[in-house]
Amino acid sequence: MLGVHPNGLGSAASAGELNVSFGPDAPDYGGIAAAAGGAWSKKVLKASELEDAMKEAIRVVTVEKRCAVLDCWMERF
Repeated sequence: MLGVHPNGLGSAASAGELNVSFGPDAPDYGGIAAAAGGAWSKKVLKASELEDAMKEAIRVVTVEKRCAVLDCWMERF
């Protein structure tokens, strides 16, 4: 948003006000995309799952012509 509208109304809003989060309380962005427009989504909890999930996401986009959302979780440092 800031890259396109750096001085827009959203530029002064906090992440909480915009309902944007990357923590454990984050919204289910993949579920939202699927419900809103039929996107494919996959939650990846382990690094060992990532390669297969990425291949499937690419297949969905290139063959099925649908949006794909990969929700990749990382360990806390």
